[in-house]
Parts: sequence; structure tokens; C-alpha cells
Amino acid sequence: MEIQELQDYVAHKYGLHFHTTTESERNLQELHSQGQRPFALLSVNGGELDVHCPDFAQIIRQMSQFMEPRLMNHPEWVGMKFHEVSTRDLENVLDYAFKATTNGSGNFVAQQLVYLPSDDIDSKYQAQSIPQKAAVMKRRRLPAPLQKMVESYDYTILPANEQVENFYHQGQMVADYEDDYDQIYEFQRYYPDYHAMNAHQLRTYFAWRTQLRHGDFTVSSTSYAYVYIYELLNNIGVQDPEEGYRKLLEFDQRYASNYGQRMQDYLHRWLQDYVLYYGLDREKANLIFADQLATDRDYHILRHPAEYAPSELIAVFLGRSPYLKKCRLYRQAPDEWAKLVANVWQRVTQNQPEAIQELMATRTTSTKYFFAGAVYYFHDHPKLTKYPIDSERQYVIQDRKYSAEIWYPLKDQTKRLNNFFHEVDRLARQQFHLGHPLKARDLDQSLLRAIDEGLQDYQKQRAVEKQPKVELNMNELAQIRTDASATRESLLTEEEKQTDEEIRPQAQPTPVSERSVPVRSENESSAYHDNDQPDLTADERYLVEALLKQQPYEDYLKAHHLMASILVDGINEKLFDYLGDTAIEFNADDRPVIVEDYEPDLRELFKED
Repeated sequence: MEIQELQDYVAHKYGLHFHTTTESERNLQELHSQGQRPFALLSVNGGELDVHCPDFAQIIRQMSQFMEPRLMNHPEWVGMKFHEVSTRDLENVLDYAFKATTNGSGNFVAQQLVYLPSDDIDSKYQAQSIPQKAAVMKRRRLPAPLQKMVESYDYTILPANEQVENFYHQGQMVADYEDDYDQIYEFQRYYPDYHAMNAHQLRTYFAWRTQLRHGDFTVSSTSYAYVYIYELLNNIGVQDPEEGYRKLLEFDQRYASNYGQRMQDYLHRWLQDYVLYYGLDREKANLIFADQLATDRDYHILRHPAEYAPSELIAVFLGRSPYLKKCRLYRQAPDEWAKLVANVWQRVTQNQPEAIQELMATRTTSTKYFFAGAVYYFHDHPKLTKYPIDSERQYVIQDRKYSAEIWYPLKDQTKRLNNFFHEVDRLARQQFHLGHPLKARDLDQSLLRAIDEGLQDYQKQRAVEKQPKVELNMNELAQIRTDASATRESLLTEEEKQTDEEIRPQAQPTPVSERSVPVRSENESSAYHDNDQPDLTADERYLVEALLKQQPYEDYLKAHHLMASILVDGINEKLFDYLGDTAIEFNADDRPVIVEDYEPDLRELFKED
């Protein structure tokens, strides 16, 4: 839809026009009804349109044609390039926004939403009454409870709450109803409810629900399953939220997989909403928020490394840094490397507490709406205002939404951590005289100093661990001295005893400054070992040398039935110990080439002139 078409559409459909805002530099125009706030914002220059969709903004933004709002920074708004969105989707979103805005004040005035021809236009069509759904259902002979439920639908409720409020009240009317309908009718509908079902579909749904409640599950239309979930979210058919939670969890664990990953994702999110909204106990929260708890524990370990074993700290880093997994020193002595990393990271957090935000994640506010995407009637307020999940996360609950300060990983977290551990590897090799020296990478000087201090802390720790531990039993020592003295006395003559007493010197304390202090020898063996050359196969060495000499290699690979990609993977894996990086890459023509920065290193390593 082009801009003129958009302007014509809102003029004919709603009798409204876009008006220029005070932000004339951005050339923005807003669309609003009389006395109401704007429900659409248009950028004429940028071809962008933001629309206010209060209850369904998050869901609409997930659709391929929509995006985060660019002109109005608010979670209830949806953004789009209006010339890229299909006409039908654009009209539906605008229609929803218009109704939500005009009905939200409670002073709804009916407006002409459909074009009607003037009286002087000839037409062969005559006005006819539209049969009400209740009358149609009655002719199809619904059971009395369902008939009463269908007839109870209240059309006077404002459109913003019409579906959810009717669903809740109708559901309570048939909360205990059971049916034994022996026919099966399919049902597919977005945001399904009872009102959207015909007589056969209603009978099919309640017969399926009856079987499910009795433990006999069969796969049905996905929309029926969503209606059942909506009932539980609204506590329809359960005594209290505890029972509702148990049934939701049972459906999640036993049946949801039959309807695809999308339903599982929604249900898991709604279970979290359910626990928070109804203030259920911590045991249930620990189960439903297990992923968040695991993530938060990782960040707690990173922030308080001294409280955890080196093995727990290194596990957090291994899950986030591919470089660390390939690090030669780690693979040769994982326990020692874990201790080294623990000392380094403790120094980093002491010297630069904000380092975690520079290398890994940022602290940000996450806001979500309760039961987004579900048919849910907010007939009561949340039980709590705050719900602490753990030391890193506390949800603040306010009306229909909740928020928390969470750790959000940086987009280039992997790259930053790889650079950090490359420098740890480089400085460790340099300080302990291990392996092939690595080229320095760009890293903040304060972090480099912390790494160096951490390596020194590690050396001191190892020196202490190397000191022999001698345990003395003072009672046994005293007895030994007594026995030795008695034996000596029995062997000396009277003359020898007299002489010994005269020449025995008086004991003098040893000055503290003269006591020996154990130090680590420079020649003391290390936990790490080094090899002079990478262990390349003859084929791998041939390819490296051919690339260094810029000679053809294709015939050799063909004759030996080799693939360049497999050889390159093997070479990069083995040379990683020496370079700390990928040595060979594939160019735009899909041909292997040596990374320019490492060509001198490879020539030296393979003695190339």
C-alpha cells in the first residue's frame, strides 16, 4: 500500500485524516479520533508506520511483516514498513487499533465503518435481518447446558473485552459439563473460543474435554487444545490455582508435544505467568523457571568467583568461549588451567568489577505482559507485587505486566571472551615459557594487568601447594625424647656424664631473619608440556607448503582422493595450539588461503624462506 492509498483508506473507513505533529523535522503525522490519543504515527519520509495495539502488540511484532516500533518507543506499539505489509494485514491492524482506542474510554460512539451507497443508487438487493447465532444453534438442538451457554453471550460488552469476558463467564457456566458426542468435527481459528464454534464443534470439543479429564487423551484440532489451555489459565473447571497449575503442567509434559513446538513455547511462557500472577510457591517457580535459574547461577558464579570451585567457574566459560575449549594448555592440564583461570578472573573482578559487562552481558530491564497471546479475562488483581526468583532476578508485578532486571548477553559475547582467553593463553605461555608464542590481540590495558596479576597469584598458590606438609604429634615427640635420654644416661659412665655437662652449650633461639623460606625453583617441572612441531600428516603438510609457495595442489588432492575442506579443518585444529586462531580460510572463490597475519609465523614454523 502506498502513502496516498493509506491516507485515502483511513479517510473512507474512519472519516479521519493524518495530521502533522510538532516534530516537523522528522515529518511525522499522527492519526487520532476526536478527543482520543493517537493510535497511528506515520513517517512520510521513512515510509514507516507505528500502530497502537495494546493487548496484542507483542504477538503482532513476531509476524514476519512487522517489527519493533521506530517512531513511538512503547511496548504496546507495533512498527512496519507500510508499503511492505500486505493490504489485508495492514487494514486488520489499523482496524484493531482504532477500535481499541475508541472503546477504551468507555464512551463508545458508533461510527460508520462500512461504506453504504446513497439512496439514489439503484440496487436489486434488499435489506435482510442477520440471524443471531443463538437462533441458529437452537435449530441444531444443542443439549440444554450448551444452549444456555450460547444464549448467554453478551454483545453489549465493549469490543476490547468482549471476547475474553464472555469466554470467562460462558466457561464458568459449563465448567463441569460432560458430553459423549460420537462425531468429530475439525476446528481451526486464531484465538479460539466457544463463540467461534458451531453446534457440531461445540459437541466435539466438550466430548474431547470429557475424555481428557478421564485420562483418555486423543489428538484433536489444535484450536480445541488451545481452548482447553485457556480454560485452565482462567481457572475454569478447577478448584484453585494449585489444581490449575497441576493440570497445565500435566498437559505441557504429556500432550503439548503432539501440537508442535509453538504450543509448547506458549504454554511454557504461560506457566511462568501463571506462577507469578497467582503467587504460587517457590517449588513450582523453581521448576518452571529452571532455565532462568541456571542462567542466573552462571552470572552469580562470575560475579562471586571466590565462593565457587575452579571447576564450576571454568564450566561457565567453556559454555561460552569456543577458544577456551580448543586451548592447548587447558586440554593438556584441565585442572591446573581451571585454577589458573580462577585466579585470573578473581583478579579481574577485584580490579574491574564492571568487566563482566564489558566481556559478557549487560544488565537490562525485561518487561512482559501476563498471558500475552491467550484468551484471558483479568477479573482479579495479581496476588503479589514482588516475586524474587533468585539473587539475580526479582520480578516486580504491576497490574497486567511484570518486569525484572536481568543479565542480557552481549551480541558479540563469544568474540569478546575469545579475545580475553587468547590473551590469558598468550601471557601464560610467555610467563611459563610454554608452547609457541602467540600474537597479541587488542584488549583493554586494565584487563591485561589483571591477567598478569592473576598469573602471579596462580604461581604463588602453586608454590604453597608444593610445600611439604609435615604433621607432628607433640606427645609422641616428647616420649621419644624421654626414651632417648634414658637410653643415653644408661650408656654413659660417671666421668662422661660430668664432662658432657660441662661442655653442653646453652640453646639459643634462631633469629627469624635467618629461618629458611621455601621458594619454587626455576627448573621445577611444570604441569604443561610442549612439542616443537605441530603433528601434521604428510597430506596436511603438503597443502600448507603448497599454499605458502602459492603452488597448485589440486592434482595432488585428486590423486590421493582428498577433500580440501577436510584437510583444512585438520590443519586449523592442529595449528590452533601454535597460533591461537584459524590459520587457513576459504576465499570468495571457495579456495583455501593462508590468513595474511599468520603467514610469517607459518613460514618460520615450517622453515620456509
